[in-house]
Amino acid sequence: MDKKVGLTLDRLFYQTLLRKRNEVLTDGDRYITYRDLFTSAVRLANSLKNLGLGGKRIAVIAWNSIEYATLMYGIPFSGSSVHPINVRLTLKDIAATIKIAKDSALFVSNDFAPVAEKLSDLGLIKSDDIFLMGGGRSNFANYDDLILKGSSTFNIDFDENTEMSVLFTSGTTGVPKGVAYTHRDVILAGMSILTLLSAYEGMSRLTSRDVIFPLIPFYHLWSWDSLFLSTLIGCKYVIAGKFDPVETIRLIKRSGATWMNMVPTMLYALLSADNESALSGMKVLIGGSPIPSGLVEESKKRGIELASIYGFTDGLVASVGTINENYGDVSADERYRISTRYSTPAPFSEVKVVEKRGSPPEIFFRSPWLPRGYLNDPEKTKESFTDGWFKPGDSGYLTEHGDLRIDDRVKDLVKSGGEFIPSAILESYISEIPHVQMVAVVPRPDEKWVERPVAFIKSEIDFNVVKQDIIKTLNTLINENRMPKWWMPDEFLPIDEMPMTGTGKIDKKELRKIVGG
Repeated sequence: MDKKVGLTLDRLFYQTLLRKRNEVLTDGDRYITYRDLFTSAVRLANSLKNLGLGGKRIAVIAWNSIEYATLMYGIPFSGSSVHPINVRLTLKDIAATIKIAKDSALFVSNDFAPVAEKLSDLGLIKSDDIFLMGGGRSNFANYDDLILKGSSTFNIDFDENTEMSVLFTSGTTGVPKGVAYTHRDVILAGMSILTLLSAYEGMSRLTSRDVIFPLIPFYHLWSWDSLFLSTLIGCKYVIAGKFDPVETIRLIKRSGATWMNMVPTMLYALLSADNESALSGMKVLIGGSPIPSGLVEESKKRGIELASIYGFTDGLVASVGTINENYGDVSADERYRISTRYSTPAPFSEVKVVEKRGSPPEIFFRSPWLPRGYLNDPEKTKESFTDGWFKPGDSGYLTEHGDLRIDDRVKDLVKSGGEFIPSAILESYISEIPHVQMVAVVPRPDEKWVERPVAFIKSEIDFNVVKQDIIKTLNTLINENRMPKWWMPDEFLPIDEMPMTGTGKIDKKELRKIVGG
């Protein structure tokens, strides 16, 4: 009996190789067709197996590039597991993830070669098992040689249950935690995302006619699966390295990009840099943190379609929602909820909300692609994975129609006098006020109330002027019974630059330190 065909990563290519083999992946200056991408990935896989690196875990430290895209397929094609490393982690945390994953080899771009040298000196990766992308003088072997020397014959010696990748959390609350995903997990999650973005009504629909330009790096959930989705439906795929707003606008115009993914801080930066209306008509999938309604309003003015994605390293996609439909005559609070936080749970998945006395309602999630737990960390696994359900650490509820509303991170809720203030809703109100560039609300310890909210404001003009506008606006909401009086922040603090995490989110942990939290 012939071996049954499984859900393996190579299956993403076959219809595209028949129908759109000459469609390209491009960085604006170079390009590779899907046919050549597949061939290069196969050659790379065969070279890795010849070196005894098949069936291992292999790390990558680089910004997105054509070479990196090839590795995203070539490493799994060898029966190995790709470990995309967050380049913004400290050397200490990078070393920790390599130890936890037990990586056997490392691919590194030229700009991160010094990091590779330090990892080699620490004895974490042997120098002979470090491969350099992008040329330059180095003691390491060359990525291009693996492509040139490998056979183009594809022998599949892995199946859908073979581990395809390991991912790590950003480490903002301690040592990064690792999870493993099989080929089957990745394809099922990808199909779920594609269904949410194509079969359901809403904004930012994705079709095979789109030109995909992801700004999310591969180390963050494989750029939210964008490379795999693009391969499956045969889209032109635009690749940029380290995020630069001006260069991104240039590449949008040059490539004809129609669909992008990004976090809110990236969209803020692009809107500021877009003096040529390059973003007009763009379809954007946005997520990673709450999307302030002020950002939604500005996007609507520019003719940008927005859809939100809700997910996590520990469980991939959970839901997708449309976030810039017409609001109608509703309150500011309800406008926020409609515009940014209602979403449709992913197909094949389940969401429930658990309420306990004295605690905010907490979201639980499970799906066919959910990991069993964290790598080599039974204590953290026990905290977050319960009877097949995962607790992402978010608070919210399910509507009567089955939609999911995410109010806030549980840790970001401000517990004041036994009640909870959602920082995300306060941030949404404040973000709508003119000249507020960025806002973050965090709890400050309080002897009487346990915690009270404090708002950090990055403003475009004199802070004191903006502060008075904020207070006036919030008082209006209070007087109109659209916001409880006790939600008013105790203090508004100016900040020149918000601290950011490696995935482009505001680092509230650092802001808490400032206020003694």
